[in-house]
This record gives sequence, structure tokens and C-alpha cells, in this order.
Amino acid sequence: MAEATLAVFIFGPLVITYFLKSNAALSFLVLCVGFVLNTSVIGNLEHLLSQMNLSVANDTLGLILLLVPLLITLLLTRSHSHRRGALFFCQLAAALAAGGLLALSAGPLLASSANFNFSGTSFWDNLTKIQAAVIGIGAAISLILIWLSNFKHSKH
Repeated sequence: MAEATLAVFIFGPLVITYFLKSNAALSFLVLCVGFVLNTSVIGNLEHLLSQMNLSVANDTLGLILLLVPLLITLLLTRSHSHRRGALFFCQLAAALAAGGLLALSAGPLLASSANFNFSGTSFWDNLTKIQAAVIGIGAAISLILIWLSNFKHSKH
């Protein structure tokens, strides 16, 4: 069950990017922002919600900060890229990197909140071994795709 959950996290953004032709470069960077929010401001956000009489567990709030902005970004940027050319394959590579980052970020949150045991699987061990490559390659591809998208000028 844990390996299937990791596979959904990894390949989910890839499938959504392929069928909706979404901008995976932006989705990777949104996941980076979600991870930073998850590690730096989640305590303050939980305190703010408790003052508003809303009780949300830290892990649940962390998953919301990761998943909701990612899904909104993939939906808002649909039909952004075309299914031809090298740029679309770069979008798919960025989507795969986003899925890897999602699995690496959400895995510990799910392990403590839903009692998933990811650490016992070889899939998780292999994923954590290539963590630096997933993040580095995903960031590089995302930045290059965003920089290249700004060079397209209209002919008017």
C-alpha cells in the first residue's frame, strides 16, 4: 500500500501534465514554495487557525499546503504547452521531478499522520538516495523552461 501511494504521488503530476498540457515547471516551483511554507510557517499558521477555533493537525495542514497549490497550479495552467517538440518532453521531465518532490515532501507527513511505513520499502530507500538529483534536475529544468517561455514575443 505504501509503494502504491508513493507511485501515485510520483506519477500523478506527470499524468495530469500530459492530459491537461499543464505547466509542470510552475508546478515544481509551487511545490518548492509549499515545502518552504511547510517547514517554516506551519506552526504560526496552526496557531492562527486555533485562534479562529479551527483545529487542524500539523501533518494535515502540511499536506494541504503541498497538494492544494499544486493542483490549482496544474488546473490554472492547463493547455499551456503543446504536445510536440522538445519543450513538451522537458515539461514531462519537470512533472516527474515534481512528483518525486511531492513524494519526498508528503511521505514523512503521511508516515506520521496515516501510519504509512515508507521507510521499510526499497522504493522509498531508492527515492531518498536520489533526492538531491530529483530536486536539482527539477529546479534546473523548471528554471530553463520558465526563462525560455519569456522569450516568445508576439509579432504585433
